[in-house]
Amino acid sequence: MYVKRNEQRIVAVSEDYLDGFEKVDQTDPELQVFLAEKTDPNRNRRFRESDSSLIRVIEDLVDLLSSKGIIRFTDLPPEAQKKLMERKSMRGNDDDLNLIDHRGDDLFDFD
Repeated sequence: MYVKRNEQRIVAVSEDYLDGFEKVDQTDPELQVFLAEKTDPNRNRRFRESDSSLIRVIEDLVDLLSSKGIIRFTDLPPEAQKKLMERKSMRGNDDDLNLIDHRGDDLFDFD
């Protein structure tokens, strides 16, 4: 591993040599502290939780826009249609899951 330091501490790490970097052993205590500070064990979990919530909002947004006639489901790319249909079947008809309104899911209601 290669590290770049300022006067007080390591400020960057690279697996490859770069100008201004010096080689250190991977077990170097200062390197381990730097890596520990930069690694947030909850970061991936927070992103997954955020993604799940955002996916639900996007599904409901597509539903709302299609129910108002602003977009048509068939305007979406085929892969997006497929994914939305898969999610729609997983969600079922549980009105409690709808984040936008309490009418239920109208994603495929093209009236």
